[in-house]
Amino acid sequence: MKRKADFIMQNVGGENLLVPLGAQVMDLNGIITLNNTGVCVWELLAQECSLDELTAAVAERFDVPPERARADAQTFLDKIAKMGLIE
Repeated sequence: MKRKADFIMQNVGGENLLVPLGAQVMDLNGIITLNNTGVCVWELLAQECSLDELTAAVAERFDVPPERARADAQTFLDKIAKMGLIE
């Protein structure tokens, strides 16, 4: 899976936000804020990644057990998939 190119992450006032580009601006119904795990996964999704690769990266970066890293990554993926942000 990989993120779609029509959203970028910007830090605004200390908050990490996903900002739509082009036609996506009209379709967005709110602001998407990212926590640290979301930022990590979003950055990794710039390239094609599997859930296993995302899990390993989150576990290493935040020093958490793989089960928790996988659950956190999956929760984030489910949310952005519902918004149509991944391919």
